[in-house]
Amino acid sequence: MNKKRKICWPVIFILPFFVTYFIFNLFPILFSFYISLTKWKGFGPMEFVGFRNYVSLLKDAAFYRSLLNSLILVLEAMIPIQTLGLIVALLLNYGFVKWGNSYVRNAMFLPYVTAPIAIGIIFSTMLDQNFGIVNVMLRQWGIISSNIDWLHNAAIAKPLVAFITNWRYIGYVAIIYLSGLQGISGEIYDAAKVDGASSPKAIIYVILPIMKPILVFQTTIGIIGCLKIFEEPLMLFGDYKGGVGNAAQTMNMKFLDTAFVSGQSGYGAATGYAMFVVILIFSFLYFSIINRNKED
Repeated sequence: MNKKRKICWPVIFILPFFVTYFIFNLFPILFSFYISLTKWKGFGPMEFVGFRNYVSLLKDAAFYRSLLNSLILVLEAMIPIQTLGLIVALLLNYGFVKWGNSYVRNAMFLPYVTAPIAIGIIFSTMLDQNFGIVNVMLRQWGIISSNIDWLHNAAIAKPLVAFITNWRYIGYVAIIYLSGLQGISGEIYDAAKVDGASSPKAIIYVILPIMKPILVFQTTIGIIGCLKIFEEPLMLFGDYKGGVGNAAQTMNMKFLDTAFVSGQSGYGAATGYAMFVVILIFSFLYFSIINRNKED
């Protein structure tokens, strides 16, 4: 009897976690996969269609366009964010920025904590064709003769989204890298300088190898974040289409547009799982490259 009580109490204590996990995590994942195998509008009866949604998705040009847009944003946003964030962190940590160091640290984090709706209003107003400050300044400087319709130009839709993403996240990434740099003893950097290494060589050959775990983690998070980017184009263009001609529609926006705007919940769920597979593939490829370099 005492043995049964000893077994029973631990189970009782951990049971709420497993029940909560099943209700709010596992069940939605399993149910959404089932939805992806059906033809459903989000209400009413479901019609089981098997993998027909996935077959249709493989033939959907709009999905491939959203995938391409997401990959382009990885290049235009993730690489500059990680590179500039690391450079800013190095400048702050090793005293290259002498004046206002603490002010810079606080100020560069502000874009990350700013409400997305406020960011959307600010940039939409600045880029407005009729009264936006960007057009006003460019006209005053003589760069343009007539106003440019920034928000309805397919050619610059993705660069605009990338610019806002860079502006929003460079400071955050710099803070993460700065935290990692401050965890490295200053004696290591000083020893490299004493041995005759210049500041760039000490950073490249001594400090960055120590920072590799943080660099790998941040790059992985950056790739995943850019592949599922959503808030920035939505804030800028105000819909799930990503501007004129779906020029900046990402996979996440395609998923939400299909599932909730078009009312194709089954097809939208299939789109969501396809996005998950794409992110999984790119994460696997990235870790494979990292591990191969580690072995070499």
